[in-house]
Parts: sequence; C-alpha cells; structure tokens
Amino acid sequence: MKKIALIKDITKLWTVYKPALEKHNIDVITLDIFNHKDRQVLLEGKWDAFIWRAKHDPLIRNLAKRFIYLFDKELGVKTFPSWDSYWLYDDKIAQYYLMRQKNVRTPKTNIFFNLDEAMQFLSTAEYPLVYKCPSGAGSANVGFLKNRAKAERYATKAIRKGVKTYFKEDFQKGYVYFQEYLRNNTGDYRLVCHKNKRIDGYFRDANKEGFASGSGKYNFDDMPEELLLFVADAHQKLGNKLVMSYDVLKNNEVEWVVTEMSVVFGDLDSWSGDTPIPNYTINPDSTFSKVQNKENDHIFFINFLLKEWGFI
Repeated sequence: MKKIALIKDITKLWTVYKPALEKHNIDVITLDIFNHKDRQVLLEGKWDAFIWRAKHDPLIRNLAKRFIYLFDKELGVKTFPSWDSYWLYDDKIAQYYLMRQKNVRTPKTNIFFNLDEAMQFLSTAEYPLVYKCPSGAGSANVGFLKNRAKAERYATKAIRKGVKTYFKEDFQKGYVYFQEYLRNNTGDYRLVCHKNKRIDGYFRDANKEGFASGSGKYNFDDMPEELLLFVADAHQKLGNKLVMSYDVLKNNEVEWVVTEMSVVFGDLDSWSGDTPIPNYTINPDSTFSKVQNKENDHIFFINFLLKEWGFI
C-alpha cells in the first residue's frame, strides 16, 4: 500500500483529495505542517509521495519551498508540486527570465535594479505602463502608470525607499518591474495544461480597473484552436510539467502572449471542480478533441497524478 503525506492547505482542496486518494487503496496521512508534532511525523515517516498545494502567503510559500525541495530533490519522494514547478511559483521575475530563455512570447518587460537605468527607460517609454510586484494574486500588486511623472515617482520610491505590497512580508525595495500595456483586450484566458495530454480553459472578463485576474467574471465558451496550439507549444518549451496554468492574452501586435504561469491556482470556495470548464485532449497529431462527459476536475487531477506517478 502506498503512503502519502497530504498537507492541509488553505485552499481546502485536501478535503477533496483525501477521499479521492483513499478510493485507490492509498494510506493518506493528513498533516498540519505548522503544528510541531505533525512536522515530526512528516520528517520521521517513510513516504511514497508528498502533496501540498501551498499558496501565495510568504510564510506558507517559503516553508513549502523547503519541504518540496527536501522531498523532491534530496529524498526522491514523488512530490506535488515538484520543485521544478514550484520554484517559479508567484515569482514573475523568475517566470519572465525563464520564458524569455525558452522563447515563449510574453509582453515586453523591463526589470531594473538601478534607478538611473530605470529613469533612462522611462524617458522614452510608451504610456500607460504597467507596474508589477513579482508576487501576488488576483491582480494584487499590479497597477497602471499613466504618465512619465507618475512612473518616475514610483520608480524612485520603489528603488530607494521601497513600496508596500499585498503581503507585508514581500516589501518591494531596490527594483522595479515594468510591462507594456496591452490594448484591445477585454480580459484574458486561463488555461491549465496537464503534460501533453489535456488542456482546460476559460475566459476571464476584466473588471472596471481593467484586470481579469480576480475579477470573478468567467466565460466558458470553446477555446480558439490557435490559442490551444500556442499554449501547448509554450508548455512543451517550458518543460512539459505535470500541470501548469497559464494566463494568456494578445499583445499590441495581436499575437498571443503569456503574462503569468502558476502550478497552484484556485481553491474549493471559488472552484468546486464541477464548473463546465471546456476540456480538450491533445491528440498525437497535435489536434484537440473536446471532452464531452468530464468528471469533476479535482478528481480528474488526482487520478491523473496517480497515473503519472505509476501508483495506479
């Protein structure tokens, strides 16, 4: 019998995963990783797998990095998320550098750690300009700079004194992250790739501030095939991870671009798994077939995970 350590994450998805795992005759031990006794159980146990959907909060994220690296890289335990996926999580700078090196199209982005260089860029930049903090969710830590004067004030404060972000532990100081403003988008697409086997996706309408992430407005129409092809290619270039979500829209040249990627997304309160999200299997000839009678997305994920790990 396989034995899995399942961490009680704040998304509450562990409450769905536990019975789904136990249906496959797996011994599931649920643990509160912030409890000292539970951590001792985790560290002293012999595990076949370790699962923790650790979300954005820096306290959670930083502890998760330690345990994910320990189990995945040092102990060779099947781990979700894997270290190769989680080191990118909630770090837009790392994601941008990776996507640029892997030739995955992104919005034009400029990151500065030197104020003089930032000022030189801002003197010729096109406005409005988007600024971002490397971490955050639901459009937190993202905003518009409407003109050069506002951009220069922001850059000076961020680099010299620092600026508050959504999480007080992620105080941003010493750098700025600028991205081109993408016109003529009424929202963006969120697509989830499961290796080279399946893509789920939907459209998110922008809120009144102009942001789609966190708007809570969804459209579940069919995905354009050119979008599916773009995302499947991007996922392959980025290592064909077990599962990864991508936020996608069009740039000012009307080309698809990835703005962000994430291995941890959603929670049980906002995503029951029964929502009619379009699902597509990826065929050997790189075409797509829509899945008509899908199971609950969370149950599908657990079954997919166990199959990829060779547990079932």
